[in-house]
Amino acid sequence: MDMYDRIRNRRKELGMTQDELAKLTGYNDRSSIAKIEAKKADLSQSKIIAFAEALKVSTSYLMDGEVKKIEEKSNINMNHIETDFMMIPLYESISAGYGASNSEFIKMIPVFGLKKNGTTYFAVKVEGDSMEPKIPNGSTIIIKKDIAIEVGEIGAFNLNDENFVKQKKLVKDKLILHSFNLAYEDKVVNEFDDFIEYGKVVKVMIDL
Repeated sequence: MDMYDRIRNRRKELGMTQDELAKLTGYNDRSSIAKIEAKKADLSQSKIIAFAEALKVSTSYLMDGEVKKIEEKSNINMNHIETDFMMIPLYESISAGYGASNSEFIKMIPVFGLKKNGTTYFAVKVEGDSMEPKIPNGSTIIIKKDIAIEVGEIGAFNLNDENFVKQKKLVKDKLILHSFNLAYEDKVVNEFDDFIEYGKVVKVMIDL
């Protein structure tokens, strides 16, 4: 059972409708809750806290199931919440479109659910719809650095001084940066191109 199962089960346990939960967590209607419970949308750290308060559980319970449900939201231990997230740098933009030429540091942000095993992560705001529906325009992606991006995986790349988030593919011995949105042409990485692999996308955070 994962976080999304616990959200659905706890909502039903409380006799709460999807519409009611949507109102308590700042969404417009039940369709957003349906997507979350169907595991079709990820949650930002602020939304995880909102769901914990609405469902009268701790964030730790939602994340890993180890902490028992609580009766009042005022009983949430904010000191304990700190153990659930990692502070990582957030950068301005990466293109899911035609390419972004720069990416400025914005701030450090807390992100839930990352493995604290010495791995380095960073976050980037996505601009463009070339990776929809998997990575929506305006979402934030979490990238794991210094790890090989295998064929078929989604990663962050720099091709000739432009930053992209794409799927790595190999077609007839040619390295391809593939867009899920078929309105965009794939990028071919040629032998003499300047090409850098920043890291693998391991998480997508969406504020619906």
